[in-house]
Amino acid sequence: MFSNIFVSRFKIVLRNKDSILWSLVFALALGTLFNFAFKSIYENAQNTTVDVAVVEGQEEFGTGNMSDFLKEIEYEDGTKMLNIKKVDIDEAKKMLDAKEPEISGIIDLRDMSDIKLIINESGLKSSILSSVVSVLRQYSSIIVETIKNDPANINSVIESFGDETNELVKSEGLAGNNKDPYVTYFYNLIAMMAVMASMTGVGIPESCQANQSEVGKRVDCSPINRVLYEIAGLLSAAIVKLAITITGVCYFIYVLKIDFGGDIQYVFLTAILATFLGLSLGFFVGHIGSFSKKTRENILTAIVVGGGFLSGLMVANMKAIIEVNCPFINRINPSAVISDAFYALNMYGVSDRYYRSIISIVVMTIVFIVAGLIMSRRKSYASL
Repeated sequence: MFSNIFVSRFKIVLRNKDSILWSLVFALALGTLFNFAFKSIYENAQNTTVDVAVVEGQEEFGTGNMSDFLKEIEYEDGTKMLNIKKVDIDEAKKMLDAKEPEISGIIDLRDMSDIKLIINESGLKSSILSSVVSVLRQYSSIIVETIKNDPANINSVIESFGDETNELVKSEGLAGNNKDPYVTYFYNLIAMMAVMASMTGVGIPESCQANQSEVGKRVDCSPINRVLYEIAGLLSAAIVKLAITITGVCYFIYVLKIDFGGDIQYVFLTAILATFLGLSLGFFVGHIGSFSKKTRENILTAIVVGGGFLSGLMVANMKAIIEVNCPFINRINPSAVISDAFYALNMYGVSDRYYRSIISIVVMTIVFIVAGLIMSRRKSYASL
């Protein structure tokens, strides 16, 4: 019984050629345009000297030497990575908050056990500063211990970091992960492809609701278990939508040569889980109320387009703006959760932040499916 339903539902999904072509061709075309538009921008922006304010602590702690050391960090071609401006914290904040900021960020060295980086917006320069500070933090414990136990030796300790730290910043910070800020557009493009699977997911409950279609009337009159029918529909739709998403990711990675920064296996795993989330979202919306098919599709279109905008598909730093002003939206926006998983994988690897994003995707998927099945069992009709 289940296999027959699965095969029939699979054929129905395949017959919807417009949906398949739209979700695949549109994403590939948009990805190609993104690649042409942004690739040259990033290549021209590399090896850019970043203006940064450095706030020093007390001189006896050797932070003055630390800021001098920062001046010496170079790219492979000899270009200075940072243009240091030594100021106090109040002056640094004024420079950063100006209408036309003189600096891209603030490195606060007043507490060597907690080196801080202050930035106003994301981008290539902010990524460079983040890389530098992350390396400095790796050595902070050694510096703090030297300050406590042998403060007279702090200058020689800092000098000993020179060549080694310079190489770490270049190899791990700048080359290890993809610091291209425009790669976020491709995170969101994959998220859009995944969430667009909701358009297929919404058709599954409609096909077994008597007030929505002729097929629904037949299904309700038949002895077929409705839950079994809908699960079979979800699995059949998942195969087609997974094929579309994986094709898109392969095109981005192997044709456009987009570097997502993380382990490629986890990139595919994230895309697969994201597709299940998109399907489950459509499945859930398909069970809400007694709206018409057109109304449900309009709701999902608003979620796909609006969610994509809020996650940064149109404006790269939009998700960061939302995170500052209303972070709850980023927690419930499927597109934002998916793009954050890719971002975490690129910037931090398979880390706690990545796991949190994946857990959010899985939990949302389960909640949508379970809620849809519960609503499905409660639907009944006085007459057909």
